[in-house]
Amino acid sequence: MWLVAPLGVLAVAWTLVTFLHTSFQDDLVPAHRTWTVMGTILEATVYRPPTATTLARADLEAAHGAVLKIDQLMSLYRSDSELVALNTQAGAGQIEVSAATFQVLQASQHYTRLSGGALDVTVQPLVQLWGFYRMERNSIPSMEEIQAVLRQVGADRLELNGSAGTAALATGSRLDLGSIAKGYAIDQAIAELRARGVPAALIDLGGNIGVLGQPPSGRPWAVGVEHPRKDSLIGLLRFREGAIATSGDYDRYFEVEGRRFSHLLDPRTGWPAEGLYAVTVLAPNATAADALSTAAFVLGPERGMALLSDCEDVEGLLVQPLAEETEGEQDSAHRVVIQTTFPTREGAVSFVLESGTAATLRPAAEGTELSSMPECAWPLGLELE
Repeated sequence: MWLVAPLGVLAVAWTLVTFLHTSFQDDLVPAHRTWTVMGTILEATVYRPPTATTLARADLEAAHGAVLKIDQLMSLYRSDSELVALNTQAGAGQIEVSAATFQVLQASQHYTRLSGGALDVTVQPLVQLWGFYRMERNSIPSMEEIQAVLRQVGADRLELNGSAGTAALATGSRLDLGSIAKGYAIDQAIAELRARGVPAALIDLGGNIGVLGQPPSGRPWAVGVEHPRKDSLIGLLRFREGAIATSGDYDRYFEVEGRRFSHLLDPRTGWPAEGLYAVTVLAPNATAADALSTAAFVLGPERGMALLSDCEDVEGLLVQPLAEETEGEQDSAHRVVIQTTFPTREGAVSFVLESGTAATLRPAAEGTELSSMPECAWPLGLELE
């Protein structure tokens, strides 16, 4: 979610995945710019020949414009956004929306079905109840409050009409696209750069990353995964294409009597999801990576890993506390268990534990059938007219 909060805090909190430096050849040089958008930091890097600096600057502005367009359509904090219009007109019937908004809503319904309801963009009333938009709470809602709000949440509360390009919300329901819109914005920026003929690029939107082409060095893109409880890296991911997204319990939360309550809510129960520190997903596009990282986090260690293991062309990394830390976090070492579908051998994708990290590496469960659900990476055709 892009939330109202000091931007400097969000810029730090959202950056779980950090781009690591790669050496470059002389035929392509990087051009880089940073903006504040969608409540976080957008960093765009494009690679062009040294003689194409003017073109590279235009590329960067085009990438920024693509992300800004999605913010203008889908922000909860812009009174003129289509998302606000849908929320304020809940119960008024079908409302026409742009192709981009319709695509995101359609994709969200797909991932709701895929995850058994673990990802649900009608979750906004629950997020409001728990106080995560402005972090006003220092106590948890009552069961009666949660049950009352749950009646406003569910996949059946959102109806889409594909032939008309319209959407309708049931009375009392409201949408929050924070689990998918950032990924979609990255995909739109990458599509814009591809159409402009950019040979290589990296878009980082608050720690969610999409890439185009290959680094000029010929090496894979390299992304560090930070420890969710310490100022250090857990490991290193190397990949040649696609997008990476991370969901974690550390960027927006409050604590009551030593118990952490994260903004990542389970729309099926009305409670913050527990059992994991973080989930990192590599998928063919950023929309899929964003949605699947949220869904897997909400599903928890076992079911989340099962979902990612079954997805074709998707890799996952789940970080969870050791059993003795689940009752509290007094252990300053913050030792973790890592479950991963990433191959640990060197290759196009690899995961390498940083030296000195107290962690236990646990591969995907034996006997799990991998690559059986190609629709996990839907939608793939994200370019708009």
